[in-house]
Amino acid sequence: MLCAVALCGTLAAAEGRAAEADIFTVRGVDVDVTAETAAAAREQALAEGHVLALRRLFARLLLQEDLARAPDLPASQIAPMVQDFGVDDERTSDVRYLATLTFRFKPDAVRELLRQSGLAHAETQSKPVAVVPVYGAAGEAKLWEDDNPWRQAWTQRPSDDGLVPLVVPLGDLGDIAALDVGQALAGDRQAIAALARRYGAEDALVAQAVLEGDPLAGGAKLQVGTTRIGGESQQTVIDNYTQQPDEDLAALLARAADAVDQQIQEAWKRENLLRLGSHQVLEVTVPHDGLREWLEVKRRLRGVAAVQRSEVTAVSRGHSELRLTFAGSENQLARAMAQSDLVLAPAAVGGGWQLRLAEAPAGAAQQPMSQQPMSQQPMSQQPMSQQPMSQQPMSQAMPQAMPESAPETMPQSLPESMPETMPESMPQSMAEPMPETAPEAMPAPTSDGAAAPAPSSEAPTVE
Repeated sequence: MLCAVALCGTLAAAEGRAAEADIFTVRGVDVDVTAETAAAAREQALAEGHVLALRRLFARLLLQEDLARAPDLPASQIAPMVQDFGVDDERTSDVRYLATLTFRFKPDAVRELLRQSGLAHAETQSKPVAVVPVYGAAGEAKLWEDDNPWRQAWTQRPSDDGLVPLVVPLGDLGDIAALDVGQALAGDRQAIAALARRYGAEDALVAQAVLEGDPLAGGAKLQVGTTRIGGESQQTVIDNYTQQPDEDLAALLARAADAVDQQIQEAWKRENLLRLGSHQVLEVTVPHDGLREWLEVKRRLRGVAAVQRSEVTAVSRGHSELRLTFAGSENQLARAMAQSDLVLAPAAVGGGWQLRLAEAPAGAAQQPMSQQPMSQQPMSQQPMSQQPMSQQPMSQAMPQAMPESAPETMPQSLPESMPETMPESMPQSMAEPMPETAPEAMPAPTSDGAAAPAPSSEAPTVE
């Protein structure tokens, strides 16, 4: 029993750190540099990769209007904020270096940089939103057809880099059976919700694009109406786009899709902005039926970025008491909790606040992620281990494990009436964290901002 408790605690802590780390992970950073030698090209490419990755991270966390005020740092100052990075699809020639990089930033280091810069940011990741791309006016609209160019524009976009993962359904037989174009245009909440659940989403975005004019002749106009369906609200936004010179239909639709994505990301960030340096404390009651449910609440709580610290103040057989230190408002905290399937609400009896597990929607059946292309999977569901690359530590001063953003303290003693509580001490073998495979070492950048080349591992050549 003690081993099971210790193992659950270790796994829960690891999952919480993984959820936080993914927000601060930037994938798909492409570099292509030509220099006098392959080694010089590699050094310059890795330095450029650090700068590009931090800019991508800023674009994810900051409002677009604040990006101009974000600090512009050289690679030598970015390196200490990097937990580690990986190299994928590396190719080289005598004078050229190409690669795709993945960077994991240290959350606390990035937060401190933003705090010193006076920049509010958002780091609460939304649940996925399913995009339903309808092309054409009612009566001739298309949804799942192969010749739907609006759907092609969405499926051909690069993997989502924002806090709101947008998932484009595959259009398989299950999708066709769940929702047809008439139901989508009518806003059939039941049918749309059934489609969204297939992709682990609660909300769906019905995006209808109507083209006016001939794109071959130029000057065509595109009207895009988006309706967010889910929860208790239903929002509709209509935007118009005019074809630009030398822009074909595919480019026009791609530009419109990017604009819709940006609107969704900006709205979410604005609702979840955190100003670091100020915090609130909230006492909450957590009702539970036993140890398993209590550990599940703690596991999900570790994935809530707004919670800076959680402290157990009391434990009994039927409920526990927590003191939460958090950034933002109580409404923002409740919204962040909901993304981790936790419900924070005023207690029905006796006042105060209550935190409990959210009940799964009836009939929910999430499609296995193995059936979804990686480009359509939410960012938080693409673990680092799925990428064919070597993890390479950034510097010798780097800690071996990422710190938890929400440390917990347990009371010194627990009531004897609760047999399921954890003892004050446990065997040393169970108290220690699970070991991690040591990554291949990667030298830190030199003082001029570039990273020295690794002495081993030759990459395939490219002309």
